[in-house]
Amino acid sequence: MRLAGLHRLWDVLVVGVGAVLLLSMGGAIVVAPLTLPLLYQAAGRDGAGRSRRTAAVVVAAFTVAEIAWAATYLAVAEAKPWIWLLPVAAGSAAAAVFASRPAVLAAA
Repeated sequence: MRLAGLHRLWDVLVVGVGAVLLLSMGGAIVVAPLTLPLLYQAAGRDGAGRSRRTAAVVVAAFTVAEIAWAATYLAVAEAKPWIWLLPVAAGSAAAAVFASRPAVLAAA
């Protein structure tokens, strides 16, 4: 299998695992130190199609929003508007950072 094919398979696997972890009860929070850098790499890989890049950005943004929600919940319980405002702001900022990453050439 060519290197580009392995990168494609790896990116799909990373996005899929990140999405499954989001569906679990807190799994995305626990594994975020591993998944977020891998999603950042997948979102900026040269040759990543628009759908793979978009999926990586969306999964990363939701992961960051979940982390922000947990931190907000621990800090201020369910005080409004913070319980929804901070996660939305953090997720939006993460989406902007991940989406603005320029594509980089994969190491050959």
